[in-house]
Amino acid sequence: MKATYPIGVFDSGLGGLNILKELRKVLPFEDFAYLADNLNCPYGIKTKTEIIALVRKVLIFFENLPVKLVVLACNTSSAYLEELRLETTLPLIGVIIPTAEVALKTAKQGDLAVLATEATIDSGIYQEILKNQKRKKHFVKCSEFVGAIEAGLDAKSSRDLVTKKLSFLKEKKPGTFVLACTHFDLFKEEIQELFPEAKLITSGSSTAKAVKQFLKQVKLENPQKQLGKLSLYVTGENESFRNRCDWILNKQAYYRLELNN
Repeated sequence: MKATYPIGVFDSGLGGLNILKELRKVLPFEDFAYLADNLNCPYGIKTKTEIIALVRKVLIFFENLPVKLVVLACNTSSAYLEELRLETTLPLIGVIIPTAEVALKTAKQGDLAVLATEATIDSGIYQEILKNQKRKKHFVKCSEFVGAIEAGLDAKSSRDLVTKKLSFLKEKKPGTFVLACTHFDLFKEEIQELFPEAKLITSGSSTAKAVKQFLKQVKLENPQKQLGKLSLYVTGENESFRNRCDWILNKQAYYRLELNN
């Protein structure tokens, strides 16, 4: 494994681009390879067995590329981080632990609301990590947000969807929301508008800091002094996805691929 190898970043679709953006900000001299398995999106409604089987193919792809590290920029796959570490020799970093640590340190007074996919909540990982938080917690399954975001829902429809799903929390007055799915960052404005006094915790900054710390610890920081390159790989055509990438990617770095069985 070489320090000059790129860092692999994986998500089922758009959500992980927020993690990628933070990673490139914190680690400007690193090369990145982003894989979006949008052919199989959403992951949040799949079983544990299905999720592990899909991510196994992703890890094989990254091993062959090769990369020096894989960031699971997806809460659903990060929920099974320990099981996935048995599937590869590559170091893996998930988004859940860094995000939960921020929640534990910075949550405001009031109830704590965790918004996540069905699979993430059913895994019980956030319930376990936050069990010592002495405040009322609400774990809300919002898997439908992922499909809406991938489809490129317009602003009014997005606002209506968020309001319909989360308005029951208004009387609870949660002080903090953990957006425990990287896709949900793209609904951050709508959620904040509905709960203007609440603190919203996302995964990007904390995950990027964890990756930087890991690279320094294992001495795998890229020594190059020029801005890193970026390549994007997708498993399925999605016009909305590609349009959303324009703000962060050079279109020439866009590759269509098929993951081997």
